[in-house]
Amino acid sequence: MDNIRQLSTAEDIEQQAADWLVRLDSDHAPSQQDLQALKEWMQRSPAHTAQLKRLTKYWHSANLLTELSFPLPGSQRPGGWLSNLRYQFRQLLTHGRQASATLGIAFSLTVAVALGLYFNSGAGVSGNGIYQTRIGEQNSITLVDGSVILLNTNSRLQVNYEHNQRDVVLIAGEAHFEVAKDPNRPFVVKAGQGLVRAVGTAFTVRMNPQALKVTVTEGKVALRKFEPQKVETNSIEPENTQLTNSDTPAPPVPPTKDRGYLVQGQSVDFQPQASSGLGNPIQQLKQHDIEQQLAWRQGLLLFAGEPLAQVIKEVNRYTKLDIQIIDADIADLSIGGQFKVGETQAMLKVLETSFGIQVSRPNATTVHLALN
Repeated sequence: MDNIRQLSTAEDIEQQAADWLVRLDSDHAPSQQDLQALKEWMQRSPAHTAQLKRLTKYWHSANLLTELSFPLPGSQRPGGWLSNLRYQFRQLLTHGRQASATLGIAFSLTVAVALGLYFNSGAGVSGNGIYQTRIGEQNSITLVDGSVILLNTNSRLQVNYEHNQRDVVLIAGEAHFEVAKDPNRPFVVKAGQGLVRAVGTAFTVRMNPQALKVTVTEGKVALRKFEPQKVETNSIEPENTQLTNSDTPAPPVPPTKDRGYLVQGQSVDFQPQASSGLGNPIQQLKQHDIEQQLAWRQGLLLFAGEPLAQVIKEVNRYTKLDIQIIDADIADLSIGGQFKVGETQAMLKVLETSFGIQVSRPNATTVHLALN
């Protein structure tokens, strides 16, 4: 059972965080090796990063922090009252060894230094954990390696960075990924039964009921079916044990192979459950097609002659209203235009005035569309 990793208790993580802060609080700037070791420690679990962040709540003069220049590797440490506070902090840690509000300003200040060193610029950088958006919301997440994830409406994903691989699980919805180049750490997105693997590229993944829509805007990605790895049990047999015919071990399961590849300007509705291939043909998109598909990144919905039924299906993703077409005669009506995400009422007004559609509201959450 050597492959089972023992989880640290909250007290252990707190003690480790305190040890890190003492280690950083020296007369010399931390080395690159120190910073790398700190990164690895913080990436072990969200609790490690949260423990350092939690301590900053004791700092009540947040505006002052923005005016301080925290040292980067190779720079000199500031002196004066700041050094005195750090000295007090060291005394509290080495004698009390507990993280509490009694550490006060000195404790919080050193936490801010540690986080600043870890994140370089600090602001807007996120680590492992679960991120989500509500209906109509969009959110940008910058990860510790510089990769950027843009979450679309009603989406949810989990980030799990490790030392040899960057794993993201898209649980629901849609996300656009701008991946920082790192040949030694593949960037893998799991969505349903599908896997999308990249090194340095930009692509969008959208979870649909029957397929996984993948669109590449830069670089190249590989697509394959997700196959959970089987856990191998290593048992020690006596030297005189013999295998009978019925005990013949099963042949090893071959690793899953890539089903196909997409390059810049290509898109596919990937069906991992298909017996082979991608399940659907690869589409070669023109620039205006890409701009239309990914207009949501600018908070817009673009339509260029799509049937009303398809337009309403898309609009319903961004609103808590349930918009229904109750007149089959208008379902195939071609719709063109640009609408801002969240401005559903304005779009309904345009349907009334420009397309001759009757808009009625049987209740507060339902909208009916019919021929005027």
